[in-house]
Amino acid sequence: MSRFLKNLPSLTAVALLLSGTGQAWATYCGAASLRCCPTEVVVSTPVATVQMVPQVQTVLRPVLETVYETVPVTVFETRYRTEMRTETYQVQRPVWETSMRERRYTVMRPVYQTSMRERRYTVQRPVLRTEQRERRYTVMRPVYQTSMRERRYTVQRPVLRTEQRERRYTVMRPVYQTSMRERRYTVQRPVYETSMRERRYTVMRPVYQTSMRERRYTVTRPVIQTQMIEQTYTVCRPVTTTREVVQECGYWETQQVEVPGPIKTRRIKVGGCGCGLIDKLLHKETCYTTVTVQCPPRIKTQRVFVSRPVVRQVTETRYVRETVARQVPVQTCTYVPEERVEQIPVTTCQMVAEERVEQIPVRTCRWVSEEKVEQIPVTTCQMVAEERVEPYTVQVCEMVREEKVEQIPVTTCQMVAEERVEPYTVQVCEMVREEKVEQIPVTTCQMVAEERVEQIPVRTCRMVVETAERQVPVQVREQVPVTIQQTVARQVVRHVPTQICTYVPVAIPACATCD
Repeated sequence: MSRFLKNLPSLTAVALLLSGTGQAWATYCGAASLRCCPTEVVVSTPVATVQMVPQVQTVLRPVLETVYETVPVTVFETRYRTEMRTETYQVQRPVWETSMRERRYTVMRPVYQTSMRERRYTVQRPVLRTEQRERRYTVMRPVYQTSMRERRYTVQRPVLRTEQRERRYTVMRPVYQTSMRERRYTVQRPVYETSMRERRYTVMRPVYQTSMRERRYTVTRPVIQTQMIEQTYTVCRPVTTTREVVQECGYWETQQVEVPGPIKTRRIKVGGCGCGLIDKLLHKETCYTTVTVQCPPRIKTQRVFVSRPVVRQVTETRYVRETVARQVPVQTCTYVPEERVEQIPVTTCQMVAEERVEQIPVRTCRWVSEEKVEQIPVTTCQMVAEERVEPYTVQVCEMVREEKVEQIPVTTCQMVAEERVEPYTVQVCEMVREEKVEQIPVTTCQMVAEERVEQIPVRTCRMVVETAERQVPVQVREQVPVTIQQTVARQVVRHVPTQICTYVPVAIPACATCD
């Protein structure tokens, strides 16, 4: 027993080294005051049993604490400044223009056309036809026949004596007498008479009437009205407020802070008494175990900000938008339709039927039977017995009376009734119905629609866009740098003492007689 107590400090050290088997957190218990824990611990004292005994320790644990600091921050504040700006706007100015506009209207214009129309009428036209006619008359035509007759005479031969003798003979000499005979015949003699006849015809005579007609047309008359219109605009009214601003007036100081050492894991050699059951069965004298050892703390110097907040009154001026109404005169130009009446002279043409009488010379042919006496020369032949003496030479021979036969041509005239045909020309007037075509000038009036163009002055109002300038108050937005105190959160490490309950291994000897 006294031997166990003698070796108790050694067992305590071994138990501290073996405390890693039960809990991960352990202290160095004074034995870890070295810079580095030993890598191997050789315990030669036999230990029977190790028990975990709770042990309470006070350690400094680092805690992150949020510290609010007041830092001056320069920000840009939006402020509105009123300034007069020249604004260009469009206005409508009425410009009156007088232009000549064509007004097309249709009038009925008479168009006279003189056309030649055929008027067919039938007349008795005398047709003189020359006929060759034969006039038969009987004349006594002498027919002379020369016949040889025997004349017996007695001559005395051979005393020849030439005597001049006359031989008388009677001949029928035709005596022609031309006498004028009257031949009466009836002819149709055309008698032309020119008479004036009335020809009644109807013409359309244009009668022009000029009347004033009302022409109603609508024009738009500009009416300029000035009325007050309520115009709303926004102004920025300054509002001054006072607020409390917490301004940080702290300072920085240097502090020494103890930083706990790192916790490391080490393997230590344990003797046979500290081994497990398996190690004992295997008769192992030395075994190793893993323990957690915390290194000694370090002293660290750091700058710590000591907060000292100061409350100040800050005056702020902010602009509040405010809607203000004002009366603005606005001229409005409205176009009012206005009906106007214009007197337009309108000439109308009315066709009036008018009967006219025209004296037309008409030449008529009237056939008058007229008896004519024609002196026709008629030649008559009358045979007159005429005794002729023909001297001839006769040789007289007073010799033998000798009867001679002499062939004497004897010409006998025999009046033969001969019918003669005398052709003569006779003009025969035959009335032939003939249709004549007479070209009569006829003037017709036809109303033709004619489009006329009239220049009418029209006054039109044209709105001209003009650019005008006016001074308009404008809120100008500008950024003004303002320094304000802003509270900034910062993480500060603070060591807080904390009690930790850890289990510490305690070695209990198996028997008191162990050496």
